Amino acid sequence: MELLLLALLLALHLAGSEVLKITFWIEPVQRPEFDTDIAMVLKQLDALHLDVKVADTTLTLTRAEDGLDMQRFCEIMSTAGTSAVIDLTYTHWEEGYNLVRSLGIGYVRLERILRPFLNMFSDFMRQKRANNVAMVFMNARDASEAMQQMLVGYPFRTLILDASQTSPGQNFLERIRSLRPAPSYIALFARAAAMNGIFEKVEKAGLFQRPLEWHFVFLDTRDRVFKYRRQAELCTRFTLSPRAICRSMPMPDLYCGTGFTMQRAMLLNVLRSLINAAQVNAVYPMAIYQDCNATATSSEVGDPLEKDDYNWLDMVHWSNFLAYATPWPQMQEQSQSPMPGLTFAVNISAGYYSSEHEAKTDLAVWSSVGGMRLLNETISPARRFFRIGTAESPPWSYLRREEQTGELMRDRSGSPIWEGYCIDFITRLSEKLNFEYEIVAPEVGHMGEMNERGEWDGVVGDLVRGETDFAVAALKMYSEREEVIDFLPPYYEQTGISIAIRKPVRRTSLFKFMTVLRVEVWLSIVAALVGTALMIWFMDKYSPYSSRNNRQAYPYACREFSLRESFWFALTSFTPQGGGEAPKAISGRMLVAAYWLFVVLMLATFTANLAAFLTVERMQTPVQSLEQLARQSRINYTVVKDSDTHQYFVNMKFAEDTLYRMWKELALNASKDFKKFRIWDYPIKEQYGHILLAINSSQPVADAKEGFANVDSHENADYAFIHDSAEIKYEITRNCNLTEVGEVFAEQPYAVAVQQGSHLGDELSYAILELQKDRFFEELKAKYWNQSNLRNCPLSEDQEGITLESLGGVFIATLFGLILAMITLGMEVLYYKKKQNAPEITQVRPVDESSGSVGNSLTAPPTATSTTKQAWHIPVPEAEEKPPKVSPPPSFEAATFRGKKLPARITLGDGKFKPRQGLYSRRNLGTSDSQSGYME
Repeated sequence: MELLLLALLLALHLAGSEVLKITFWIEPVQRPEFDTDIAMVLKQLDALHLDVKVADTTLTLTRAEDGLDMQRFCEIMSTAGTSAVIDLTYTHWEEGYNLVRSLGIGYVRLERILRPFLNMFSDFMRQKRANNVAMVFMNARDASEAMQQMLVGYPFRTLILDASQTSPGQNFLERIRSLRPAPSYIALFARAAAMNGIFEKVEKAGLFQRPLEWHFVFLDTRDRVFKYRRQAELCTRFTLSPRAICRSMPMPDLYCGTGFTMQRAMLLNVLRSLINAAQVNAVYPMAIYQDCNATATSSEVGDPLEKDDYNWLDMVHWSNFLAYATPWPQMQEQSQSPMPGLTFAVNISAGYYSSEHEAKTDLAVWSSVGGMRLLNETISPARRFFRIGTAESPPWSYLRREEQTGELMRDRSGSPIWEGYCIDFITRLSEKLNFEYEIVAPEVGHMGEMNERGEWDGVVGDLVRGETDFAVAALKMYSEREEVIDFLPPYYEQTGISIAIRKPVRRTSLFKFMTVLRVEVWLSIVAALVGTALMIWFMDKYSPYSSRNNRQAYPYACREFSLRESFWFALTSFTPQGGGEAPKAISGRMLVAAYWLFVVLMLATFTANLAAFLTVERMQTPVQSLEQLARQSRINYTVVKDSDTHQYFVNMKFAEDTLYRMWKELALNASKDFKKFRIWDYPIKEQYGHILLAINSSQPVADAKEGFANVDSHENADYAFIHDSAEIKYEITRNCNLTEVGEVFAEQPYAVAVQQGSHLGDELSYAILELQKDRFFEELKAKYWNQSNLRNCPLSEDQEGITLESLGGVFIATLFGLILAMITLGMEVLYYKKKQNAPEITQVRPVDESSGSVGNSLTAPPTATSTTKQAWHIPVPEAEEKPPKVSPPPSFEAATFRGKKLPARITLGDGKFKPRQGLYSRRNLGTSDSQSGYME
């Protein structure tokens, strides 16, 4: 009844003119936009005052299987009738199309409004070599048309979003932020007024960061209304020329201004063309009515009429604004209409926003006929953007901190600053592959472990969930990780586990050389020295054959072994110079020979022990391997909790337990070959169980920094840290107190990881191989494991030899002897001056007249003139014979002066003898004149 009433009203309204009844087929999503546009188009047609009026009827297809669409179309045909059908649907309606053709009703199909824009954008992205693109549309209709375009396909992976959706989970801002991998480009499809609102949301959400990735596709001619051109600097824009469109329609330029949409323009041009064709046609295309009850059902509809039976549309002359679209060869025949669809023929300009070069910002022009035409030589693709996962693990990747406070340092945007081997590697990759990146650290975990629910955390977990595009970290290649991610060629060939320990702080002693022999040995040496000195004095004093007691045998001057001289001889016998003149008696010489043998043996023993002591001390290290570390109990050792190293020992302990259980079952259940299992010891070492027990008792540390700090604090080298060998070598170059012991074990490579089946795998693998060929990784290794830093470390004893601290006591002893000698010298000077002030005792040496020899006598002061022996004379023992007279030297006897022989006695001065200052020992009193004194 409503349709019948509507038809009567239209008939009354159009009674004075010809009426062209048009039926529109649309999709439900098109209804809001279509109703507004058709109302505006009909109003514009009325303003043109044409002789033919348009009566429109709209059929919204539901695509239900109950035949409701055909029933409603039949009602329209029976009540209002139709002269032509304009099909705006996205997919072909086979039943309705066959009915229209069988009744001779004109049929016009319009392509999707966004098809030219989507074709243009696909061609442009092909020039950019884009991979991942997010397309945001202003409403549900445009998003639906973009979805229909996916049946044909895009030359890139895309995500279609509806900006009008605000419900949780559908908001386009949240979806773009959580999209993994992040899109290479983001395109906004909207009219100018709506574009402002969408961009405000994007900027407020903080998504607008890299302008080269953003593209603004304006669906109308009012792109100048966009008020964020300065903020969108360097963004790509796609615009229409309003003047060119209005001239192609043709319409006044004002028509392509406010309120203009492409759908309105198409509807206006199509209806005007149909009206013109109806007016010039010989037979006016009257509306066709059809009673559904009298007509066969849709399944009984006969073959469509031939084209010649309803050829009034052949008189239609489409404007330059319209053109037939090329059918999609990829689409299935049942989803595509057999009639080619109409679309609008426009030129779309591609450029970018620039405040400095507004007139030179066009990049290309796209047309519906000629496709993309570049105005420049090439369109450079924007730098791709990747989220790269890593975790803090010096020297691979770590956050820059203040050296004194340890506070994180941040860049201008407030983000922490990353450094390290992997960061330099990422930077080089970004330059080589032309991409931008963001470093993402895991919120939970470190490198990645799987929990009881089979979920991964850390770097591996972020990669599995798509939070990151690929990972560059200290990530070892494990079989369980390869089940969820893909590894690329290693960037660091082999690393493993090693042991870090502190260099022992050796206790320095100024008298370290004294520690070679025990105290009782030193006391025994001193006792031997004292005893030998006393025996030498005793033997020299009481032996009748000593030089002291047998002067006839030794008329020349001999060493008198007094108590002082005996001690001096015993002491100097320890020196290379020797003790000097030995005793004359055989008994004394036998004692000295035995003492010299003792001295030689003691010196050889001391020298050999000192050399061995110092050599062994420098070569001594606490442990040399993991096996030695497991067998000892003095040194505590630990690992980082839940690290790869910790898991290694857990796995090895499990392997030992499993092998032991299998061996036990095999040995106990052996029946035939039980003799082969008759062994006394278990053939496999159980060291990893002991190691894991010791690690747990020492409490695993939270991170490597704490582990190295604990090692450095134990100066006695009684604490070891088992960790990654590469990190240990790096720490050794920074801390001179640490050293690495033992060989590296459990070696495995480090590699870059990507998502399973990622398209980035081949590209990154090729780049890694090229960097290996360029020796880039060797440069990084030399940078972060710089052995030249060790030159700044102080040399150890095994490198610089014996230090002054070890032998300082020798110099102290020498210094003590020097000080003692200076004190003695002072005492001697004082004693000498004191003796000078005392009455002097002079010594005269009379000359025997008969022999000319000088005699020995002690006289009174020099005023006495007597030359005979006085009371000061020291008598000679009666047993001793008077020493023979010694002739004066030849210089006194044969001296001549100018050819004349001088007398035997020479008198100088007044002929008086003056005593020489100083006393002579008793041993010198019996010497000859030439040896005992001088004549003045």
